[in-house]
Amino acid sequence: MKFAIQDKLTGLSNYTEVFQMAQEVGYDGVELNLFQKPLNDSIAAELQTAIQASGIPLTAICGGYRNWIGHFDETKRLQAVADIQDSLRYAAMLGAQGIIAPAAYGMFSKSLPHQVLPREEQDDRRALLDSLMQIAEHAEKLQVNLFIEPLNRYEDHMLHTVSQAASLIHEVNSSHLKVLGDFFHMNMEEADISQTIETDYNSLGYFHLADSNRQLPGKAHTDFRTPFQTLQKLNYKGYLSMECRIGEEKRELLQETLQFLRSCLQR
Repeated sequence: MKFAIQDKLTGLSNYTEVFQMAQEVGYDGVELNLFQKPLNDSIAAELQTAIQASGIPLTAICGGYRNWIGHFDETKRLQAVADIQDSLRYAAMLGAQGIIAPAAYGMFSKSLPHQVLPREEQDDRRALLDSLMQIAEHAEKLQVNLFIEPLNRYEDHMLHTVSQAASLIHEVNSSHLKVLGDFFHMNMEEADISQTIETDYNSLGYFHLADSNRQLPGKAHTDFRTPFQTLQKLNYKGYLSMECRIGEEKRELLQETLQFLRSCLQR
């Protein structure tokens, strides 16, 4: 098991400085947060320099595209697919494991009052399957992954649980589609995070870490120890990357949090 941080947690804008801080604090990699923005040659060149200078990898790219793979607007859905296909090429070039994408974010929630669903559930699934099939074809050629991230019921209405995302992967039948398990969303939507990990382990490929209040792990009441030990038992070798809020003393807080995460691995 390896720990990574999203670049935004460092508070730095220069990628070389971001990677250097992560390396100095003791993290195993950096995840790029590129919300609603496609990758390009300029960003890729900066990242390549940062990777080489620090000696730690770019683990994945959270974003790197516009719109959503489950967008209600067909033109915008296909733009998301095209952007992801292009960003997968950069991910492969940079040695990242893949691109992270939910079905959508903030478009619609069934859990808020007085909402009228703009599309039937079967049409949601049809749109997602079409997007995933197109993306999977590129991912397989490039030998990188698309990590599908289920979100909680207030942030999306299509995919909330790991099993829902896993069912799409099974239908598409591509080894380069994986589920991202986000502890913040899982804490809300899964009855038992450890049991979910055991049940759908073969579909899971990456994790995001945040406590129940979206702060750094260890700042609220989420149990990290039990799921971490489940992952150890299953011999998980991949990344757990922090995607959360952070206070002002970033370096100190990142060091403190890494110590907490490593303590959760102790039996």
